[in-house]
Amino acid sequence: MDVRGIEGLTVAELIDEVRHGGRFIVFRASVGLLVATVELASPVYFVREGERPAGAGRWWRNVLTALAGWWAIPGGPGRAIACLRDNSRGGQDVTVAVLRHLAMAEARGLGLSDFPQMTTPIARPHAA
Repeated sequence: MDVRGIEGLTVAELIDEVRHGGRFIVFRASVGLLVATVELASPVYFVREGERPAGAGRWWRNVLTALAGWWAIPGGPGRAIACLRDNSRGGQDVTVAVLRHLAMAEARGLGLSDFPQMTTPIARPHAA
């Protein structure tokens, strides 16, 4: 899991930032492949309270979704709309999942510097 925006923060500082409104977000793109839909997620971004999500890749994910997200039956249009909606609202909030990973890392004795190398993906429920 690639997490951007946590450089230089300790675990305690990160938790304090989340308590004060910070959140972890991802941007998604949807690509329809006739009978299947593939969703591509951005790296996870940490956004502090009052900041706007940077998400440099947000615009190309929206363009890709607008062009190729519709071309799957039956879920393409629904997932394309969900991706565009989530991205336009500032990304999908995955704070709970990231904090769960952080707690697991701490339980294993790993520090925050080891956190970006964790490989378990963040699951996102899909509506059919």
